Amino acid sequence: MNVLRALVYDGEVSLTVADTTALVKEGVKLHNLTSSAAQLFGRALSLAVFQGAGLKGATGEMSFSLRGDGLAGELCVSVDEPLNVRGYLQDGEANARFSQADLLGKVGSLTVIRQDGYSRPFVGVSPLVDGDIDRQFEAYYDASEQLPTYLATTTELDDKGEVAFAGVICLQPLPFATQKVLENMPTGEKLYPYLTLLRENGIKGAAEAFGTLQAVTEKEARYQCRCSKEYLGEVLVSLGEAQMREIIREDGAVRVHCHYCNKDYEFLEEDADLLFQGTGRMS
Repeated sequence: MNVLRALVYDGEVSLTVADTTALVKEGVKLHNLTSSAAQLFGRALSLAVFQGAGLKGATGEMSFSLRGDGLAGELCVSVDEPLNVRGYLQDGEANARFSQADLLGKVGSLTVIRQDGYSRPFVGVSPLVDGDIDRQFEAYYDASEQLPTYLATTTELDDKGEVAFAGVICLQPLPFATQKVLENMPTGEKLYPYLTLLRENGIKGAAEAFGTLQAVTEKEARYQCRCSKEYLGEVLVSLGEAQMREIIREDGAVRVHCHYCNKDYEFLEEDADLLFQGTGRMS
């Protein structure tokens, strides 16, 4: 397991700790990201793990889109209740010369959509307020959900530019948290040293640094896209048979690119036969 949630500070604060190294490696590899872009993307994936760990319903899902005027363009990530994470960065070519502020920009917005599976989705929006993605999400939770949230994420690269470690730690005081707890718990820059404990001692070791753990739950997060040729074929049915066959005649195939896993799919005449005549399954 790589994700731990618990109550700390005598049950007054919710803690989430996750070692996201493996899934960040997978996401960065799939998208062929360079150093600065890899670090930003990895931190975004880690934030999604934190969000997903708090989902309640079995069909719950959260996604966020960060659109700024920086070099990275749009950043989109989604996560479901089983903690399958996927995402993409519009421009992953930014190299090590650029900071997070360069990548994110100064003007833009963060949109978060939460679907609990039982009611209409909740949509929250906050303006781009800082060149750091952790501070951006803290501002979102404060403004849109009135939920004090303190975050620390990291994506560390080795000498070859490959992901060596990634993780996230989050503290969220509950409504009844006392002033003493609020004053003594680590926030801002004081929270980042706990990421070192996470790297060296694992999720439980890092969590225990906050004191006695209550109501502990552990889960496994992974980078997993839900696309498949069969699924996309069902989506293409909405085009209608005539339009799909016309595209195939003109272009040789209907071509679909999945931004989340960076895969390409082709649909040929025989695929159209299967979709519209129900003669079998696509391979």
